[in-house]
Amino acid sequence: MARRMTKWQTNKRQGMIVGIALAISIVLVDVGLISLMLLKKSVNIGTFLIVLAVLMSLGLLGLIAYWLVGLSRSLYLLDRNALVIQWGPVEQTIPTGQIVRVFTGEEVEGRIHFYGGFWPGHCVGYGEVPGAGPTLFYGTGMPRHLIYIVTPGLAYGISPADHEGFLEALRERLQMGPTQTVEQSSRLPGILTWSIWRDRLGLALLGAGLVALLMLIALLCFRFSTLPQLVPLHFDAAGNPDRIAPRGQVFITPLIGLLTLALNGVLGGLAYRRERMISYLLWSGAVLVQILVWTAALGI
Repeated sequence: MARRMTKWQTNKRQGMIVGIALAISIVLVDVGLISLMLLKKSVNIGTFLIVLAVLMSLGLLGLIAYWLVGLSRSLYLLDRNALVIQWGPVEQTIPTGQIVRVFTGEEVEGRIHFYGGFWPGHCVGYGEVPGAGPTLFYGTGMPRHLIYIVTPGLAYGISPADHEGFLEALRERLQMGPTQTVEQSSRLPGILTWSIWRDRLGLALLGAGLVALLMLIALLCFRFSTLPQLVPLHFDAAGNPDRIAPRGQVFITPLIGLLTLALNGVLGGLAYRRERMISYLLWSGAVLVQILVWTAALGI
């Protein structure tokens, strides 16, 4: 069916340029932060904040890369039966028989609520449009400059490069009517369809383990400068230290917590589809290990 459909391109250039510039800017900031941390040659709460900021920026870079891939492969397909939005690995199929209204953003009265990836030339996410309701955005312009396709329960914001030509072609096909029934559907990347994202207990266990680990690292960084050069890392049954080591080795305890969290997280993820209880036990075990390493760290 796709080969018989009319292709409508998007204006990718501005969005690609700005998106790549944004990614490069984040990388340069990360390099500056890491350089600053290395120049100080000391460990403190600032060190923790810099490392945390760099790690978070890596997640943001991954998200920007995903959006850029989608933008580079963005396309709209149209025939009498359906409008198909292709945006990277995402594909939204909208049966023409389900379209109840078509209007432009300039006709919207009230505030358009948008959440997602927005920069000049890129507008991809979700939100709500007055008169249309819940909306998915797959465009390259401001929300006020998009075309809105409304179906029962969901609307779509799009921005073909040739607005007028697309609107005329769409109206012609709506007047002619469909020649066959097409189901309204969404095709998303496999990772976004995992049931774990809807499992509050599983997410709570993983989140609790991660937060506990980060708090422990922050505490050790905060107290590091006050520790003596040699610190006790282990105590015998009588409570006497039987292992003395340089203070830098205090970070072995959160390393143990990190390795346990990563290993149990992966094993729990692999077991999740077949037996969730095993996953919950593994993730609960990771939380328990965080409590143990906290106890060990506080005893130093």
